Amino acid sequence: MTATSESVLPGDYDVGSVYGTPLNVVDTPRSVQVITQQEIQSSAFISQNVMSLMYMAPGLFMGTTFGEFSVPNIRGMPANKYINGMLSFLPGTGYEGGPMNMNDFDQINIVQGPTMPSLLSIRAAGGYLDVQTKRPYWDGFHGTATVMEGMYDQNLWQVDVGGPINDKLAFRFSYLGDYSGSYYENDYLHNQAFYGALSFKPYDNYEIFFNNSFYTEGYNEIGGINRPTQALISDHQYLSGYLPNTYLGPPVYIDHHKVNYNIGPELYDYGVSVLPQNYNTLHYVPLSAIGGYRANMLNPGSGGFVESERAQIIQRINVDDGFQIVNNSNFEWFTYNYQNLTPYNIYTPGSWVAQNNTSFILNFDTPIGGSGEKGEKESLVDQKNPPLKGEGFRIHHTVNAGFEADYANMIVYEGDFEQVFNVWNMGPLANAVYPSYFQYNVPGTPQFSKYLYQDVPIPGRSGQVFNPGNFSSTDSETWYLRPYWQHQIDFGEHFSIFMGASALALLSTAQNPVGTPGTYYDFGEALHPGGQYFSTVIPNFDFSPRWKPNEWTTVYFDFQQAFLAETGAFYGVSPLTSNYDLHLHQRLYSGGVNFSLLNGKLNILTAAFDQEFQELESFNKVLLVPVPIDVVGGTLQVAYQPDRHLWLVANASYILGSFDYGSPLTTGPSMDQPYPSNYVLNNPAKYPFDNFGYFPQGSYPYVGWPNFQTSFMATYTLDCGLGFFASFNATSPQYLAYDYLTRIPWQYTLNLGLSYTSPDKHWVGRLWIWNVTDQHNWMTSGSGYATSFNNYDQLMVSMPFWIQGQLSYQF
Repeated sequence: MTATSESVLPGDYDVGSVYGTPLNVVDTPRSVQVITQQEIQSSAFISQNVMSLMYMAPGLFMGTTFGEFSVPNIRGMPANKYINGMLSFLPGTGYEGGPMNMNDFDQINIVQGPTMPSLLSIRAAGGYLDVQTKRPYWDGFHGTATVMEGMYDQNLWQVDVGGPINDKLAFRFSYLGDYSGSYYENDYLHNQAFYGALSFKPYDNYEIFFNNSFYTEGYNEIGGINRPTQALISDHQYLSGYLPNTYLGPPVYIDHHKVNYNIGPELYDYGVSVLPQNYNTLHYVPLSAIGGYRANMLNPGSGGFVESERAQIIQRINVDDGFQIVNNSNFEWFTYNYQNLTPYNIYTPGSWVAQNNTSFILNFDTPIGGSGEKGEKESLVDQKNPPLKGEGFRIHHTVNAGFEADYANMIVYEGDFEQVFNVWNMGPLANAVYPSYFQYNVPGTPQFSKYLYQDVPIPGRSGQVFNPGNFSSTDSETWYLRPYWQHQIDFGEHFSIFMGASALALLSTAQNPVGTPGTYYDFGEALHPGGQYFSTVIPNFDFSPRWKPNEWTTVYFDFQQAFLAETGAFYGVSPLTSNYDLHLHQRLYSGGVNFSLLNGKLNILTAAFDQEFQELESFNKVLLVPVPIDVVGGTLQVAYQPDRHLWLVANASYILGSFDYGSPLTTGPSMDQPYPSNYVLNNPAKYPFDNFGYFPQGSYPYVGWPNFQTSFMATYTLDCGLGFFASFNATSPQYLAYDYLTRIPWQYTLNLGLSYTSPDKHWVGRLWIWNVTDQHNWMTSGSGYATSFNNYDQLMVSMPFWIQGQLSYQF
C-alpha cells in the first residue's frame, strides 16, 4: 500500500496481491478492488461481518452459510483468504471457522477470478481476499481508542497504538474485544483478539516485518427460520404443526440458560418433532407466533468456539536497484469446535500449518535502438510500474520467481449425516416442551452397521459424534511444494504482457481420525488398497496482454487455465480422495477497460468474464465426480474523490452462473429437501420432511443468487468537522432451489450516518442508522454453488432498523 488512508481511489494504490510485485490497481489486468481505511472506518466494518463487503465491491454476495460469515462469496463460490500473501487454512471451505477476525487488517485487497500463479491455490474459488495486516508507524507515535455501542446488545472496543522505538525499530499493537448479543434469538459473539507487529530496519537495504495474531471467539450460528415457503417470504406465514401434549420433565439448565431439550447419553432433542402421524396438524400461523423475524432455529445449547494463533516473518533484501529477495514465513495453529442440535458437529483439536515462500524479484531493461538509460533508477519497493518515457524503444522486465513449501497437519471430526431441519417445529421457545424423536446411530444401536450411517463419539467431546466416511473427517498430513514464475514485459510505454505459471506438487497421507472403531468398513482402504497416499501435480498458467493507448486508459485481457484439488474442511485431505478430486479444471477468459479521469480523481474499473470451474457431486453414494460450472458476467466500479470533502464508491454487477449435470451422473443437483414445505402440507404421504433427493439431469442456473446487484457508499465532510454517510445495496430476485418455484423478490437496504471530528482531530464521534426504511430482507442459507443444497431448510431475515454509535480518541 502506498496511498494515504484518506484515499478511496483505486489509482492511488499499488498492490502485490495479483502478481507478487507492486502494480497500480488501474493498470492491473484483472478485476481488483481495494477496501480502504476510509471505507473500513466509515462503515463500522470491524463491528459488522463480511456481508458488508457487498457495499464496497461488485460481484460479492453471500447467503448465511449457516451463519458462519467467515469469507464472502465471489462469483458464487467462497473466496480464498490470504494474509500478506500466504494462504490461510482456518476459513477452509468458507462454511466453517467462525466469523472473520476483524482486528488485524489495515486494508483488504479483493481479486476476482481464480488465484494467480504467484499465490498458493488448492481449491476452486471465484476470487480471493488478500488481507494486509497493520504495519508499524515510522512517522511518530499514533494511537486510537474506540468504543462502539448499538441496539440489540452490540458492544465492541478497540485499542490500536504504534510508533518508532528508535530509528531502526518500530511497533504496532492492537486489541479488539467484542461481547455482543444479537437481534436474533440465542445468537451472540464473544471475541478477544490481540495483534502485535515489529518492523526492524538494521540496514538501508534490509527489513524484517514480524506480526503475530492471537484470538479466541465464542459464537452461535444463526439458523434462521426453517420450512421456507413462498407464504413465508410473501405473507410472513410460518408452516406450523400441532404441539403434542407431551411432558418430559423440567427444563435443563446449561450455563444458566434454560434449555428445553432432553440430554441423554445418546439422545439430543430440540424443537417439537413433527412425526408423520402429526402431519395432518400442519397449518399456517403468523410469523409472530414463533418469535417473529428474530426467530432462530439454533437454541442456547448450540454454539462454537475458535482459538487461533498465527505468526509471520517477512524479510526483504534489496541486493541492488534491480534485484530483491523476499522471504515470507508463516505459522498458523487453530482449534475449533461447533455443535448444534439439528444435529451437527465439527471439531479439530488442534490443526496447524507451516509455510515458507522465497521470491526472487528482478527488474531489468533490454533496450532496442538506444542505450535505454533512464537516469537514476527508482528502488523496486517504490517503483509503481510507470509508463516508459520514450527515450528510444525500451523493453522492461519485472520477474517474480520463487519456491514455496507448506506443511499442513489437519485432524478434523465432522458429523453431519443425521442433520435435519424441517422436522423441528419452531414455537415460543421459552415455554415449549419437546418430545423425544432423534437418536444417534452410535455403536451398539441397531442402525450402526447400516451403510454410511455410523455416528461415532468424538474422543474427549461428550455428546458429540462424527462420521468416518463423510469426506471431511480425517487425520491428514500434506506437503504443498510449488515453484512459480511471473513475468511482466513492458514493450515501450503503451503495451505490456503479463504471463506466469506454477506447478503445485501435493503429497499427502490420510487416515480416519483416532476414535474410528475397528468395525467400521473403511471406504478409503477399499478405494486405495495399496495405502491412502496421494500425490499429484497441479499446474496453473496465466497470460494477460495490456494496452495503454494514453495515460488515462488501460485496456486488458486475461486468460488463465489451471487444475485444482477438492479437499474437506480446513483443506484437510480425505481418506476418500480419488483421482477425480485432485484434477478439477478451472479456466478464465476476462477483459476490461479501466479509466483514470479528471487528473486521477475519477476511477472507472470494468470487467467482463467467463469463468469455468468444477465441483464435486456424489455418484453411487461414495464416488464424487466433477460437475462443470460456468459463470458469465460483468462488473463495474466507479470511485470519485475530487477533494478532501467528498468521496463516493459505486458498484454494479450482472452475473449468471449455471451447473451442467451430465454423464456419468444420472441425476441433477441434490438437496436436503428438494421441494418447499408446503408440499408436505398438501400431500404428506408423498412428500415427508427432510427427504433427501435429486433433481433430474440437466443444466441449472444458480440459486440463492441475484443476477443483478448494485451498491454505493459515500461520505461528505464539512470544514467544521461534521460529516454525512450513506450506503445502499439492491439485489434482483433470486430463487431458493432448483425447482425455481419459491422466489425472493427485489430487495434493498439504505443506511445513513453522521460523524463529527473535533478541531484538534483527537475526538471522533459517529452515529449510524442501519436499514433506515426497516426492510425485512430475506437471505438464503447458500448462494450460487455454496451450500445451496440447504435452501429449503433455512431462511433468515437480515437485521432491521437499528442504531449504532462510536466514540474514538486519536493521539
